[in-house]
Amino acid sequence: MTIVEAPPQPPPSHDELEALIEEARRRARRRRLFIGGALVGAIAVAGLVVGLVLVLRGGTGTAVPRDFHLVHARGPVRHLQLETLLGQQPATLDLATGDAERTRVTQELWWNEGTGFVRTVYRQDGRLVADWVEQQCQGAGPSRFCIPPWPYVPYFQLGGVQPKPGATRHVARGSFRGHRVVWVEQLERSVGGKLHLSGDQVAFDAVTHQPVALRTIEHSGHFKGRTFRLNAITVLPDLPGKNVAFVVPKGGAGRNPPNSLVIVTGQRLPAARAALGRTPLWLGRSFHGQRLASVVVGREGQQSQNVSGHPLPPVGFVRFARFDYGSFAVWEFGRDRPSWYLHGPPAGKLVLSGGDVMFARDGIGVDIRPTGAKFQLDRATALALAKAMRPVDG
Repeated sequence: MTIVEAPPQPPPSHDELEALIEEARRRARRRRLFIGGALVGAIAVAGLVVGLVLVLRGGTGTAVPRDFHLVHARGPVRHLQLETLLGQQPATLDLATGDAERTRVTQELWWNEGTGFVRTVYRQDGRLVADWVEQQCQGAGPSRFCIPPWPYVPYFQLGGVQPKPGATRHVARGSFRGHRVVWVEQLERSVGGKLHLSGDQVAFDAVTHQPVALRTIEHSGHFKGRTFRLNAITVLPDLPGKNVAFVVPKGGAGRNPPNSLVIVTGQRLPAARAALGRTPLWLGRSFHGQRLASVVVGREGQQSQNVSGHPLPPVGFVRFARFDYGSFAVWEFGRDRPSWYLHGPPAGKLVLSGGDVMFARDGIGVDIRPTGAKFQLDRATALALAKAMRPVDG
């Protein structure tokens, strides 16, 4: 058997690097929209592949899910945490009193350039909600190019607190949570080649030069000067690669969080009763004039694309039951949950986020999603829906 190796690829040219950096910035913006405080609403149409990071020495004992395998980190693993302070933030509602308070949203990230993997863990009020892995590198050998994940781009790629010509600019000084800070803004290049402020700013501690905050500001139009997103950032100590492994789909991880893949396997109430291993919940034959239109059951999994844009094998399938009431649908999961809904809010609480409401009762995870443009899932409606839910056999 003869094995023919491909000739080595030359390093990217200057123009190619510029294009890749621009792509990194576009992906960073998409990622912020995805996880910037309204993740649950966004992932109603984009499921997430489970992405656990295991500390192997003195490990957790967590079993590797089917269709996944361990990939050991190579070299140091960067580690940081974000807390959303301003943006499209969820609200936690008390079912008994109706009181609402801001949901504390945090994202913890691990980034390993050696493997190209970044893992994101999303928590609401300290409870694990979602966990996924993405691939940040493409190519091999001299042509390999890695795009640090947001929020690492401004910290590791753009030079930190010192302005980098053609990349960043000092825009302000101030204070943040007791830190004296320098705000540095990322620059973008327009189609005509002119540099302009992007609106993405990083606050660096004036003494330690560590990043402590990220924000997005509008520079034009009616909302000029308005801050749309604000995150506190904590840079945590690096982890040695020998102690860390990522749990990755056997077919590989994609460049972006994967899409949800739904396969319908049955319909009507008897199928719903059998699908979850326990009695499902419903709103009866109608709710406030919205009649029950259909009941379906099936499997929901996740499918991503590799760095070349080709589909990867679907993974992470779990059973669901769905009750469609015209302008909204009630999705339910039993013991096995999709990786975007690993744990819901505690008993007696609801989380209203991005137009969805999530809660758990009697071992059933419930996610109510609007399906019609005229249906507004506000605080009062969310509470009314949760209180009206009852067992199908009841």
